[in-house]
Order: sequence, then C-alpha cells, then structure tokens
Amino acid sequence: MKMTTLAIALIGCTASTAMATDITITNWTGPKHPVNVGGYGPLIETLTANGFDVQSFEGGALLGAKPALAGIGDGVASMGMLAMSYFPAEFPNAQLVADMGLSTPNNLTAMAAMTEYNLMHCPECLAEYKAANLVYFGTYSTAPYRIISSTPIRSTADLAGKKMRVPGGLWSRWAQSVGGVEVNVPSSEMFEGLDKGALDIAIQSAGAFRSYQLWDAAKYLTTLNLGTYHSLSLLSTNRDFWADLTDQQRALIRDDAARAATDTTLLYTKTDAEVLAQLDEHGIELIEPSDEMKAAKDEFVKNDVDVIVSNAISNYGVPDAAEKVKTLLGLIDKWSKVVEDADGDRDTIIAKLNEDVFSKLPADYGMN
Repeated sequence: MKMTTLAIALIGCTASTAMATDITITNWTGPKHPVNVGGYGPLIETLTANGFDVQSFEGGALLGAKPALAGIGDGVASMGMLAMSYFPAEFPNAQLVADMGLSTPNNLTAMAAMTEYNLMHCPECLAEYKAANLVYFGTYSTAPYRIISSTPIRSTADLAGKKMRVPGGLWSRWAQSVGGVEVNVPSSEMFEGLDKGALDIAIQSAGAFRSYQLWDAAKYLTTLNLGTYHSLSLLSTNRDFWADLTDQQRALIRDDAARAATDTTLLYTKTDAEVLAQLDEHGIELIEPSDEMKAAKDEFVKNDVDVIVSNAISNYGVPDAAEKVKTLLGLIDKWSKVVEDADGDRDTIIAKLNEDVFSKLPADYGMN
C-alpha cells in the first residue's frame, strides 16, 4: 500500500483531532514477516473486533525504518515497530541491550529477559521512550544468527580473512576476533555480495536463505550460535494516542503485548525450522560447529563483557553500565530456566511474562 506525501501530511495534521477509535499502524517489514503475521495480525483483529478503525501500512509504505521513530512520536502513525540500533543518540541504553546479543542462548530467553529488563529494571530506558513521545510494550527476538557462507566453515581458522557482512557492532567485534574482514553493506545486498564474491559470509539466521533468496548465492550453513538481535520496540505507541484511549481500550493493547512478543519470536523459530528442512533440496550443506569453534566463541563472549561495559560508559554515556550488565545477565539466567522448564511452550511463556512483567505495570503506565 503506497501513500503520497500529501496523504502523510494530512495524517499528521489530523492526528490530534482523530477519534480515539482510529488507529494507524506502520511497519517497514513485509506482510509475511513475523512482526506482521505473528505480532500485529492478531492484535489488529482484536482491535477491529472492539470498535477500532485500523489502517495498517506494511513494507515501509507509510514510514521506513529510520523515519518511523519521528513519525510515530509525531503522530503520523499511532503505533509501529522500531529497531533501536538505528537510534543510538536517542536510545543509548538500548545500545547496551543490543550488545548482549551473544549472551543469549535462544530467542525466547532473549525476548523475555529484555522485555522484563526494559519494563521493570531500567527506568532510564523508559525515560528514553518518553522523551521520544512513545510508550514501550516489549521486544521480540530474531532466531539465533548463524554463518551462511560460499565456502565451508568448519573451524575458527576457516574464518580468517573471510569477508563478512555482520548485523551490528557486537558481531563486528566477533568478526575481528577471528580474523574476519567486515564489509559494511545492508542486508538487502547480501545476495549480490555472496553471488559476486564481495562477501564470503553473511551472519544471519537460517531463515535468510528464504527471505533473501540466499539459496542461489551461498551453499553452506554452519550452525554456530552467534546470538540474537533483540533491541527492538515491537508495539511502539504514540503517547498522545495512548492518553486519549479509555482504560478498556488501553487494556486491549497492554494485555496482548506478551502474546505479540512471544508469537513474533516463535515465528522466527518456525521459519528457521522450515528452511533447515529445505536445505537438501537447495544443495546447502549443513555444518555442525566443532567443539573448538564453540569454545572460541564462548571465550570471546566472556572477554567481551568488559568491552560492552566500557563502550556503554564512553560511547553511550551509561555510567552504571557494569551494574546494568549484571542485571541483564541475571535476567538471561532466570528466563533461560523458565524457557527450559517450559520446554519452550508458548502459553507458559506468555503466562509467565504477564505474571512477572505486564501485570506489575502501574495503572497509569505511559500516562505520566
């Protein structure tokens, strides 16, 4: 769905006078992306069934990934998803959260731990959202990143000198630690880079074979767990819109937040499982990482904690970064056990998130 500049301007001009039952949702991900299918699809059905007139724009038709922050804050849209790494100046604490990606054992743990951290343990995080005129309702997490390559990667030594497309600063440091050469290109250029030889490796979840059609450009997948990306705001809501809702209307969104975060995260896992089942038919070799590769990665993660803290203090201006990292590691341990005990069960995770997090939000959350 496309929208003209004039139409966008009109939405912005009328935002303050729109009825509280009108809601405009913007997402820069495509209609089949887990954010839209797992997160927003059921929420939109709930809102529509309860009297909301919902306009939903996908694939950046209304706001792209970077314009979304100002657009939602200014009321061009009522709600949408944000990737916080795009906004280091506005969200310094979110950069610290992103830097914990290699410390997360799986994406359900990452989603739950980071949602609890932001909502229950980091008032500075919530203050950053307030300053942007947003209300935060949790994150989701990608599936674990892996090594997608044009040549087989069977050991840490195989990574030396390889040209790598990495998804962020954390993975840049890992690439440097194994002697890799970082190539700064957007994800949309992974296919061409691998196909033409400008890249040897893309660090992405297995689902990228399908979502970016990497089947035809890379022939190997090494399943070394390289962590998750989880510094996101799934249901970023304009504060003025939120204030105009009734208590019952606000409850519709707040009470669906745990479900939206869990289902979006699980859809990433489902996509990966489907792609892994299709590797043979596309001629992709699946390579299990050696014990040496796992040990080298674990050693990097352990040593990188001090770097994370130092970066947060010096680059992001987070003076108590060491204490925050300690809190984050504690929450990762907590939710790792919850996820393990629940065997990844969807309903159990949702119930625990509601019990430990969303039910504890104050009645006036997002209102002051």
